[in-house]
Amino acid sequence: MLALLTVVAFATLAGFAELRLRADGMGVFDARVLGYGLDEARAYLAALTAEQTVLYKTQFRLGDTAFPALLSLLLLLWFRRRTRGGLRLALTLAVALYLAADYMENMLIGRLLELGPEAITRQSVATASLFTQAKWAIVAICLGAALLLWTRKERTTQ
Repeated sequence: MLALLTVVAFATLAGFAELRLRADGMGVFDARVLGYGLDEARAYLAALTAEQTVLYKTQFRLGDTAFPALLSLLLLLWFRRRTRGGLRLALTLAVALYLAADYMENMLIGRLLELGPEAITRQSVATASLFTQAKWAIVAICLGAALLLWTRKERTTQ
């Protein structure tokens, strides 16, 4: 049930971002796996309508607060059932780092939205972008570990 809820939350968040927050062909900062620079950030913020900016700061942010929590809980429960000892601790820490990076990213992107295209600085964008990249890298490690544990389980039960 938690897995289904997590998938639905992700699909809803991604759909909302694509349908409501795309501006001049550019997507939300949160989805940019390779990060973004000052010029990209300014262009996106300038392209957002006032309504889109409000949606990004409110409805999207609420969803982007719920989804990482759901995914983290799902991963923690998965790792708890399939690991022990040091590996369990390492994976638990990785999940905690993912959640912290995602929430820090949300806070920093919120600040970019508040400042607007003219007031953001190279450093504020670089920091937000770093947390976006870190979030994606850490979640990739967590999902990769979950996949490896699942394939290992499948091989041992056959």
